[in-house]
Amino acid sequence: MGNTLKRNYDVVIVGAGPSGAAAAKGLVNEGLEVLVLEKRKLPRYKMCSGIIFKKSQDITEKFFGKIPESAYVSPRFLKGVRLWSDNKHFSDWPFNKDSNGAPNIWRSEFDYWLIKNCGAEVKDCCVLKGFKDYGNYIMLECHDTCNDETIHITCKYLVSAEGSKSVIREKIDPDFEKGTKWFVAYQNYYEGTSDLDPCFYHGFLESRFGEVYAWFNVKDGLQIFGTAARKGAKIHPYLSEYTEMLENSFGLKVKKLIRKTGCLGNDMCTTGRFYLGKGKVLLVGEAAGFLNAFGEGISCALSTGLFAAESITKGIKSGNDAIAIYSELTKVERRQTKMSWKLGAKIAGRDLMPL
Repeated sequence: MGNTLKRNYDVVIVGAGPSGAAAAKGLVNEGLEVLVLEKRKLPRYKMCSGIIFKKSQDITEKFFGKIPESAYVSPRFLKGVRLWSDNKHFSDWPFNKDSNGAPNIWRSEFDYWLIKNCGAEVKDCCVLKGFKDYGNYIMLECHDTCNDETIHITCKYLVSAEGSKSVIREKIDPDFEKGTKWFVAYQNYYEGTSDLDPCFYHGFLESRFGEVYAWFNVKDGLQIFGTAARKGAKIHPYLSEYTEMLENSFGLKVKKLIRKTGCLGNDMCTTGRFYLGKGKVLLVGEAAGFLNAFGEGISCALSTGLFAAESITKGIKSGNDAIAIYSELTKVERRQTKMSWKLGAKIAGRDLMPL
């Protein structure tokens, strides 16, 4: 996306996911000059269930409009989450009783639509290498990987929407980072078939399939399944046993492997170790620790992005501390995140993140 950049902005946001797009939208709506930096080429792949829960639907429609047809997959809507205590017993958790269900989307298309419609300048293929806070402004050093050049940008506020592995968080508080525990999630995309209902997102809770939980869903006919374990543990034995169970109990037949991918997550969400920022640097979404049980993060990404925008706007207008405003605005969101993991543990009958 954008090639010509200015050298000074009111706010720079690092990360072009839903939290970054929401923050940008809120700030632009208040007349601020905003730049969004994304390290990868857009549109970029994102490992995610791709379920748009009711809260996310409401925020999306209010600020961005109707989800475009290009983002939807087949099945178009999911009825709910089906949680399996073993390979024979399950409980259903419907999304919406009075509607078709929750939109089932590709994150690459959904995120790209959000960021294109946020109103900010967007620069992809641009990696944040470092920054320094001079009090009245922040100087960023970035690397444009497409043109192999270094770019220096100044801003009044900096927002990390980088996801769980935040370069910004690590720089402003390395001691906090030392106390963070990590897990690795791995996922396969196969052409194939199975007997599992494609209109549900399936979660398998037995610990023999993964230390967090194992999952299965279908998008455009692809059989998508994966699991997670603490960083440093061997994930292959979990995945092998899980795959064998899917084959034997649910008739999974895989053909061509289309994609295999992984990502890192941490325990900030389950332990309540949220990190909202420091000075004029704010963190949103997973970078701040917002991730709901079973990995649902779009809703809190959107809401915290908007809260950060409101906090920065109020801070600029009043001269008050934006972090203090943000802390107050996210109080309910933090409580809901912690409660979701407690509920998830109760449903699973075990700790969902024993790291």
